[in-house]
Amino acid sequence: MRYIPRAGADPSFMIKAMREASGEMHELMWGMRLGSLLRPGQPPDEDWSLMGICYHLNAVEGVIGEQLERMITMREPRIPHADLDAIPFPGEYDDCDEEELLEEFHHKRSRNSYLLWDLSMEDWDRGGLHPYRGRRTVRETVRELYQHDLEHLWQARRMVEALGGRGW
Repeated sequence: MRYIPRAGADPSFMIKAMREASGEMHELMWGMRLGSLLRPGQPPDEDWSLMGICYHLNAVEGVIGEQLERMITMREPRIPHADLDAIPFPGEYDDCDEEELLEEFHHKRSRNSYLLWDLSMEDWDRGGLHPYRGRRTVRETVRELYQHDLEHLWQARRMVEALGGRGW
């Protein structure tokens, strides 16, 4: 019988999941009306909007990319904090274009995926010093990002369903 590693343990699975999550988010929100994207969610998502999710994912992806690049290219570097729980205020993304945010997120995700593509198994255990969490490895960082993606995909799907489907 073939052994199938648990989700988040196999690097190739995590890279694939990262790429798919980006595509799913892009597909879910692309072409929606701005009013639908800005509409506040219903409980349990009342502090979020779809535009806020897109803005948040884009911001997190940038910091995660910096963490990964440092861990991969330097020996035990200090890595910046990425606040995975930060809920953006509407004023933070008022001037943003949703399609540009989606494209920027997709571009950052592609770049981060390519950083990981050729890593050896030993490289996945390379790490850096996080200001609040201590030593973090590439593997832990990517696993956490994968779980973060899933949470926001489920959240975005709930919000789109509450809009009656696609929010066109």
